[in-house]
Amino acid sequence: MKKNSNKQYAQALYEVAAGLTGKNLEQALKNFVLLLARDRKLNQVNNIIKEFIDYVDKLAGLVKIEITAAEKISGELIEKIKKYFGAKVAAETKIDPSILGGVKIFTGDKIFDASLSTQLLKLKNKLCQ
Repeated sequence: MKKNSNKQYAQALYEVAAGLTGKNLEQALKNFVLLLARDRKLNQVNNIIKEFIDYVDKLAGLVKIEITAAEKISGELIEKIKKYFGAKVAAETKIDPSILGGVKIFTGDKIFDASLSTQLLKLKNKLCQ
């Protein structure tokens, strides 16, 4: 029997619960928890919830990005970066002094690396050729 991924459980929950309210929603959630128990997936519930949120955000057209900089960056720069990725963007910022300067932007499975540490490494590699 093929095992379902957390993402598949999340998508199934969305499809089953979409548009439900009150007792109908409550019953659908009960059935979903029973399904997770049957499939021995209750220990994965936090990951399934994360996948569910990601799926709903994707359907809503929301793009999530993580901006890492060497020091705190201005709200103006964050807004400029967000505009580049579209109309609906949720940005999280992190500080990592090891990148020395510039920024790294993570979105989905892509990384945009404009950090000084990476630029210096590329320069070093070119000079050592």
